[in-house]
Amino acid sequence: MSHRTVLLALAALLLFQPLLKAQTSDTVVHLTGIIYDELFIPVPATHVININSHQGDVTDTLGIFRLPVHASDTLLILNIAFRDTLVAAESVSRKGYITLKKKLYPLLEARVFVWGSSYDDFKEAFIEMPNQQTMGESMGLPQQDPEKVPLEMDEKAIKSPALLITSPVSFFYYNFNKHAKSARKVYWLEKNREKHKIFDGIINGDNLSDITSLSGPKLVEFQAFLLERMVCDFNCTELAIYKEIHGLWNVFQELDERGMLNSNKKREE
Repeated sequence: MSHRTVLLALAALLLFQPLLKAQTSDTVVHLTGIIYDELFIPVPATHVININSHQGDVTDTLGIFRLPVHASDTLLILNIAFRDTLVAAESVSRKGYITLKKKLYPLLEARVFVWGSSYDDFKEAFIEMPNQQTMGESMGLPQQDPEKVPLEMDEKAIKSPALLITSPVSFFYYNFNKHAKSARKVYWLEKNREKHKIFDGIINGDNLSDITSLSGPKLVEFQAFLLERMVCDFNCTELAIYKEIHGLWNVFQELDERGMLNSNKKREE
């Protein structure tokens, strides 16, 4: 795809893009936008769903979608190669595009063996090939499951009555020793580092601004409102986190309209 084609498409959007700000909340407009990746390359075959009306569209080869929306609607962007994203329709109208972040999938170890070019070569190699062993296996060393949590780091295991009965010294050490508790905290922080990074990226101010179109003190107020009430944490799926954010955003708007937020009460005083 040439740069000229992308520039022409963007110019067309800027010329014909309807401004949602000028519309009333009941006005339906046909919103057009482009989905980009982090290098600003258009992303085709991406689902764009209006959460409020449940209507949707799929981006074309230029990453362009077109969807009827109200000014207060929220869009959910879904693509298997990218992280699920919530964006306010008003934000898309203002910017003209949405940027997605790549989703990283952990892959298990894979091995490739050369078995020749024919079925007979494959059959002969497969039948005669000995079991592949790691160096540890060949030396008879015990094997470790990378997903297995050591006993001393497992909160449930160290607090179990079974450990108290079988090894009371270990029970009291793991549960009451400051060094043991500190080591456990460091272990879980490191193990959940990537999950924390994703969660923090979702609830940061820039992302919440894209979802709500808020800025300044009002955005800070919503962020505080959100963090006080969120049930989801870094262990939840991205979609579950976004659903809760959207639900709390609706509650925040309703309370704000009724003048029931703390900021409203302070202004009245």
